[in-house]
Amino acid sequence: MAKKSTSDSQKAPAGGKPSSLVDTRIIYCGDNLEQLKKLPDGCVDLIYIDPPFNSNRNYEVFWGETKEKRSFEDRHASTQAYIDFMRPRCVELHRVLKKTGSFYYHCDWHASHYVKIMLDQIFGQNQFQNEIICTLHTEC
Repeated sequence: MAKKSTSDSQKAPAGGKPSSLVDTRIIYCGDNLEQLKKLPDGCVDLIYIDPPFNSNRNYEVFWGETKEKRSFEDRHASTQAYIDFMRPRCVELHRVLKKTGSFYYHCDWHASHYVKIMLDQIFGQNQFQNEIICTLHTEC
């Protein structure tokens, strides 16, 4: 989970921070589960996550001007193993989300229907608002 620095128009008073609950001037790195456990309940207005999709693939990208090679594996033993990996993270996300907050989970067809069931169990079946489906079309 990452917190972005404030822009010039949102700067806090000298020596202060924009939020009384979380220092939003810090980028938190590492496993989001460990970082989330450090945050107080109900302190976040908006959550967007772009976790692995359970695609059963390895990914490599060349990053930045230095073309640093970065990679990650999106492989789990099963769909249930993927859900078991994501569930504690989503439980913590639910805990830190304000009652008036919004949560967006970016996923694709590999596990989206299983993710929906998991999120219904955590957030409640009546909390789901909508889904956005994007389809890319390419001409051959």
